[in-house]
Amino acid sequence: MFRIVEVLGLAAPFVGAGMVIYYRRRMGGAFSPALMAAVVAVVASAVGVVTGRVIWFGGGGAEGIGERMEIGAGVRNLLLVGAWTLLLVAIFRRPRVGREVR
Repeated sequence: MFRIVEVLGLAAPFVGAGMVIYYRRRMGGAFSPALMAAVVAVVASAVGVVTGRVIWFGGGGAEGIGERMEIGAGVRNLLLVGAWTLLLVAIFRRPRVGREVR
């Protein structure tokens, strides 16, 4: 069950990128920040996957594993904060209701 939830979480940025591309004409000026946010979220997901797999490599025992986990989680969280910031920019750049961009 946990693997299913993990795969859904990893697929979410790809679904978001697909939605941005599908609705690109309606989004107007919000398209580029929204697409960049989706790409940054995909990179953050990749960092999370890679970090979970490579923590066992390298020396340092349990302390080294903990340090690599902290670094990977920090990088992933910074990327996610960047994606959220880009989404906020996209929200402020979206077309107003009633004025559809063609």
